[in-house]
Amino acid sequence: MLIKTKISFNDCAHIYELNKNDLQSLADKKNIKELNKDFLINNIIPIVLYISKQLKENNVFKFYISGGQGSGKSTISDFIKFLLINHFNCKVASFSIDDIYLSKKQRIKLSNEIHPLLSTRGVPGTHDISLGLDIINSLESDTDKISLIPKFSKKFDDLLPKSMWKKFEGTPDVIIFDGWCVGALPEVAENLKTPINSLEREFDPNGIWVNWVNDNLSGIYQDLFNLFDLKIYIKSPSFEKILENRWLQEKTAIEMDKSRGKSKYMTKQEVYNFVMHFERITKDMEKYMPINSDIVVERKNKLDFEIQKPDFLNFK
Repeated sequence: MLIKTKISFNDCAHIYELNKNDLQSLADKKNIKELNKDFLINNIIPIVLYISKQLKENNVFKFYISGGQGSGKSTISDFIKFLLINHFNCKVASFSIDDIYLSKKQRIKLSNEIHPLLSTRGVPGTHDISLGLDIINSLESDTDKISLIPKFSKKFDDLLPKSMWKKFEGTPDVIIFDGWCVGALPEVAENLKTPINSLEREFDPNGIWVNWVNDNLSGIYQDLFNLFDLKIYIKSPSFEKILENRWLQEKTAIEMDKSRGKSKYMTKQEVYNFVMHFERITKDMEKYMPINSDIVVERKNKLDFEIQKPDFLNFK
């Protein structure tokens, strides 16, 4: 059970002052050109303080961050992880649902046997959820063994070799998990009958792909999602804003890795076509995730976030 605790604005401001230079260095690495002080004091640090109050000896605290494409999951996760490690001296392990995609070969097999749209990574059924469960089980085991955390290369659209996976030694104090569909629930069958966008109308008129994805979401995915002690949801104002944010994310990636050339990245139209794969579940999540989550953070624009739930974490 989560402990409700009062978070002081002065405490948050003090933590910011102690760590502001290192936080700026992290922002520079992430190509965040103008780090917003309010973003840290009013959003990141209150959440970090709240998490620190939940930690118990000999117990691994697990939380996830969920939100649409380009909503800021990785940014928020990285800043929280940094402060937990550097200010609170916590051992933190983190990974994303993107790190446990099925291999390219496995997805091509699914596309041939079930539906062509399954060659595109991302929807439920294209992840190795058993691997995710094994990672958490390994991290929580009370030993000094090394846990391997996979890495997925979006450049090659495939899992990297095990020799390149991250290694975590021992048991962490905190496990952070993030992903666009984390916390998603299956829809009722009646809702799946009508296509919601041009992708579904053109490439899945009989609903084979939509139903298969929904069936997968109702199974082992729920076993993984239910493991977490704290659920954080990043709320976007609209699906159109998610499209904008995902395109902004792509442009930032281009700027950070110019050596690869623009041809290695998606165009604006390709980004929009890609995000349509996730539109149905994303819009459905907007209905219940603000209710089901312990912390809700609304992203208004770039680093303009505001904690909406719970009230005691909001200083505004």
